[in-house]
Amino acid sequence: MTQTTGYTTLEASVYASKGLADCTVLVVDDERSSCLVVTTILSDMVQCEFLHDPARVIGFCEQLPPDLIILDINMPGINGIELCQQLKQHRTTSACPVMFITGEGNAETQNMCWQAGASDYVRKPVIASTLVHRVKNILQSKLRLDLLTELTFKDQLTALYNRYYLFTEIPTQLKRLSRERKSLGVIMIDIDYFKGFNDRYGHVVGDKCLFDVAQTLKEQLPGPHDSIVRFGGEEFSVFLPDTTPEKCRNIGQSMVDAVANLSIDNEASPLAKVTISAGYVISPPSNTPGLEQLLSEADLYLYEAKLAGKARIQGSSEQQNRPC
Repeated sequence: MTQTTGYTTLEASVYASKGLADCTVLVVDDERSSCLVVTTILSDMVQCEFLHDPARVIGFCEQLPPDLIILDINMPGINGIELCQQLKQHRTTSACPVMFITGEGNAETQNMCWQAGASDYVRKPVIASTLVHRVKNILQSKLRLDLLTELTFKDQLTALYNRYYLFTEIPTQLKRLSRERKSLGVIMIDIDYFKGFNDRYGHVVGDKCLFDVAQTLKEQLPGPHDSIVRFGGEEFSVFLPDTTPEKCRNIGQSMVDAVANLSIDNEASPLAKVTISAGYVISPPSNTPGLEQLLSEADLYLYEAKLAGKARIQGSSEQQNRPC
């Protein structure tokens, strides 16, 4: 088995910042020539993607969230104003800035763009230097905001979400799921025998172990809206929107297996390696309990997993009654 030793790329992994060259700009225009002009102008500064069918935009953004969306106004099926309104109402794209590029320049059209939530407006024919500077300004503002959000919502050691994120963002998600009559899966996770690990190997190695375990857990999340939080110490909480008991348990089991497969030495454990225990619950689609109740119930199942021998998962689908 391997032993984790010291810091390697931990600090770089946590604090590495995104630059303009890493940003993705999605250009949406039914005219291929217009798309080509815009992407050619911007391609030396950012990564460009384009779509000619506005109906595909939201689906595309769910798979590859862009940093800026550039829209034409006059497009078949749905115009740019309506599409912008939809983007601002969708959870994946609501915070993504939108720029309009169009031949229409009257005051009424511009006002409609601002009301729809646009960040900027550029007239055709496009002046290359103007477009580059405006896109650059929008993206630099977004990068600063993203970094601030990162520092506010992320745990500095593990790069996972922190408790502030947990108690500000997850309740909002829970309310939305309740309105949509969808479930939320909650998994509580604890590293087994971690106090003994720290005593045996020291806190520097312990911190590196926490980072490695955290990243391994994150890699098991299947969906773009799934999230994982460092709950405290060696505890983590996982949130799986719109899931089923079977899927929730399978994801939890994959986490248990993945951490065991890291084969990190732990002489303080009877298994001689680092393992985790997990407990999970599923919120009912109706009459959804509060976040604290879900966390408490998942923690009870985590306790049962510990009592049963650790390195395993226990959950609400394995018993008839939920804990009270």
